[in-house]
Amino acid sequence: MNTVGTMLKEARTKKGISLNDVEKQTKIRLKFLEAIERDAYELLPSPIYAKGFVKNYSSYLGLDSTVIMAFFRRQTNEVKRSILLPKKTQDIESKGFRLTPGRFITFLLIGLTVLFLSYFGLQYGQLQRPPELTITKPKNESIVGEKKLDVFGETNMDATVTVNGLSVTVRSDGKFFTQVALEPGVNTIMVVSTSRFGKTKTEVRKVGLQQ
Repeated sequence: MNTVGTMLKEARTKKGISLNDVEKQTKIRLKFLEAIERDAYELLPSPIYAKGFVKNYSSYLGLDSTVIMAFFRRQTNEVKRSILLPKKTQDIESKGFRLTPGRFITFLLIGLTVLFLSYFGLQYGQLQRPPELTITKPKNESIVGEKKLDVFGETNMDATVTVNGLSVTVRSDGKFFTQVALEPGVNTIMVVSTSRFGKTKTEVRKVGLQQ
């Protein structure tokens, strides 16, 4: 069965006209001309454009546009209107994402849940983590000649500190200082920092008193 595409292609071929020449004269893009000759009207921008292109193309070739358009209407009436729509438009409508109120609420709830779980995990980690504790003085296994030993250190500002069982004041920046009386020989200095959640960390220094 003759179709509009085959009739136009045969007429063009008989006249020895290339598609590039048709494009220049009719201002119809080459890819649309190729689609018309293949009867692939779904590749055209819309049904209205398809009718206009076919009419202009047939007139340019010297064909009776009335007859051609009658063939075109009969041919396209056998095809569902959805096929005449651009494929890209169909893809966008079928695959495109639309943010509905329901989806917005769902995403909001998911986001709040993730934030809550992250915060809960952070707090739980802090509960299980012992406080930081650094002894800057004295050095371990050091030997001194004074009976009074200065002890300097740093911990979390909300932690409590004991040195050999005696409480030491922790400043707002987390630093602390105290003095320990030494006995001749090797002395053990035990510093314990306790977080407000009850987790502890201990540092031990061995210091020898030389007389």
